Amino acid sequence: MKPGDGMDAEFDSLIEEGGAFRADFLDGYRYRWYRYSSADPAYARWKRDALALVKAAFGPEHPHYTSLAAAERDLAAAAPGSLFSFFLNTLKKARCDQRLAAGGRGAAGLQEDLLLKAEGLARKGHLVSAATLAGAVLENMLRSLCASRGVFCAENASPEAINDRLLAAGVYDAGWHRETSARIALRRNAEQCYVEKVTSARVEETAAWLREFGRRHFSAATAASVPEL
Repeated sequence: MKPGDGMDAEFDSLIEEGGAFRADFLDGYRYRWYRYSSADPAYARWKRDALALVKAAFGPEHPHYTSLAAAERDLAAAAPGSLFSFFLNTLKKARCDQRLAAGGRGAAGLQEDLLLKAEGLARKGHLVSAATLAGAVLENMLRSLCASRGVFCAENASPEAINDRLLAAGVYDAGWHRETSARIALRRNAEQCYVEKVTSARVEETAAWLREFGRRHFSAATAASVPEL
């Protein structure tokens, strides 16, 4: 991934616009069938822009893009409301990953900023966004760990598959693998909107665990660098 100048602002703009769409949809249009409809030209353009930006940021083979394209193909007519939520949540995850890969003042500092943001979102009750953000930090840390330990990690590998490879390579033991699986599950629950399984306490505990994970598995030099995703 090679983020260009202004890409972070483009993600922010599309996420903000998506939030405005959500408010419009929830408040209710005069004609309810028009909600989440591609017949709405502004909404249709927003989805095109989201697909184009994610493709430009991560490439056509990355799961962020392929999952969006598949969802647009399969859910636009069958579950338009779910499709909208998936687009918006994917944009938030992609923005997180893009910021981590962009570097700036180093991965360790960026990860801490994002974990603090996740904790703040959880305290405000935005639990799905908080858990999704923490999960994106975890995935980036797992990919960074693969790179630093010479473990092959396919670009489209899921967090679950990366976790399994790190265990098989002996990078960490079954206890760490089990704990990592639990944190990945929290992100999956958030993505699938199982809100009863996503609590503020679990998000904050996950953020604390991620800090410990970083201290245990990264040297200072490794934590300061992030490979391209």
